[in-house]
Amino acid sequence: MGVGIRARRWVPLTWMALLVSTSSFAQEKASDLLLEAQNQYRAGQYFSAARFAFEAQERDRAYEGQAYSWITSSLMRAGMPQSASYFFIRTLQAGDKTAIRRILPFTQELLVRVGPDLPRKYLIRHTTYEDYDRTNRSAYLFALAKDAILLGNADRAIGYIDGMDQASPLFPYGLQLRAAAAAQMGKGAQALKDFRACVDTAGAIQGLDAKTSSAEARDLAARCQAGVARTLYELGKFEDADREYDRISKASFVWPDILFEQSWNAYARGEFNRTLGRLVSYKSPALRFVWNSEVDVLRAQTYLALCLYEDADQALGEFEKRYVGVARQVKELVEGPEGGNLTRFYQLGKAALADRLDTSKEIHRLANRFVRGPYFQALVRSEQDLERERMVIRSFGGASSSNKQGLPGFLQEVIAWRSGAIAKLGGAFVRNSLLDHHDILISDFEKMSFIRIEVLDRLRSVLLKPKLGAGDRVRGVVPTSRRDDQYWWSFNGEFWTDELGDYVFGLESQCKVGLDTSAVGGGEG
Repeated sequence: MGVGIRARRWVPLTWMALLVSTSSFAQEKASDLLLEAQNQYRAGQYFSAARFAFEAQERDRAYEGQAYSWITSSLMRAGMPQSASYFFIRTLQAGDKTAIRRILPFTQELLVRVGPDLPRKYLIRHTTYEDYDRTNRSAYLFALAKDAILLGNADRAIGYIDGMDQASPLFPYGLQLRAAAAAQMGKGAQALKDFRACVDTAGAIQGLDAKTSSAEARDLAARCQAGVARTLYELGKFEDADREYDRISKASFVWPDILFEQSWNAYARGEFNRTLGRLVSYKSPALRFVWNSEVDVLRAQTYLALCLYEDADQALGEFEKRYVGVARQVKELVEGPEGGNLTRFYQLGKAALADRLDTSKEIHRLANRFVRGPYFQALVRSEQDLERERMVIRSFGGASSSNKQGLPGFLQEVIAWRSGAIAKLGGAFVRNSLLDHHDILISDFEKMSFIRIEVLDRLRSVLLKPKLGAGDRVRGVVPTSRRDDQYWWSFNGEFWTDELGDYVFGLESQCKVGLDTSAVGGGEG
């Protein structure tokens, strides 16, 4: 089965002077054309090599697998991985083992530059462990591991990562994957070990350029550091988890969500004033771009735990005012007439990514939660690379770019195919992410409803019970502790970047003895 483009029959084409005249094609057999493609490749004339190989398979389909392998190799050498990805897949589908093994040395580079999602299923279907050299075998194992995770087989994923070469630039991602799989299986010690190793080795990853590599390394390190803290939280080691959370830079795009997790950490320890102090940081101008409905749920839940019913009711009102509209908008997007138009969702994601971080568009603020992550941004970079390759392909025909024949014309179709594939992958990602966050919103509305019911029930209990004396003990809050590396100071009404996440409220619990102080809707968000 092909990947969406039908090869056309060969038509003579006028080329630039650097390429051999097309008049020679009529005099050559397919085997001779393929031999010339190899000669041109070895001479470093990669565009010319791709042209001869293309004409060979046009002349005789028996040479298709070999021709596709030389086109793949030539385009990869020419720095055109997006275009090469089509011929890479076609080579795999052709089933010629010699041709397949010729292109597999490009597997790692292709996965780094194009991403693992496009070629993954073809690698799994058409290649085996023995087909690869040591370097590219790691890329193959990483593809297998990711597929196993998606199928819910964490144990098999761990086995694949175990076989990866630690020198591979994909290995830090493998460590993150193995750590997540271990955590999923309840193997906390193994998860901690791998998350920490991921932090230490994140600098080894390779992107499209030094700037991209550095940004991806910082992002991966922050996410793995968050994995360390989350694992400790799951193990009930809240104090240790808090220290690990503190290691994540506030400049990281991961940190705004980490602040929320630290709030839950404080809540789990019964330090409700610290919970509220961390949550108030979201009111800082520096964090107003953050869209997280669960922040408001935890705020209301914490006020309820302190029996501060008026504050809890105010948080409930603010929640409804802010999120009812966006919940309705998301529902209309995914269930409306164009709910299946993935290109539309991809364009929505790109618009949100191009918008200001502190945009006033609520749907863009929501989309910021996932479109600014490494996956979606990699797709957008691939689309930008496509445009660069498109310009190179147009130059094949000289000053005029109107020629639609031969290899240049076919490559234009490849570009269109790849562009459509990116839009579908990106659109599916945005649509599924919106659905996930809509489900979270619905769940949060339900939690808020339970909190409102609990507030009313407790107020009723207060009215019906006799008043206790002034000396009666209050409960429901644990005094906020201070670590040896923390200090107390007074809040002067201004938010400072270096103080964000470090605020502590000074509220007293209003819960009297005899009242149930447990809050509803518990658990980490």
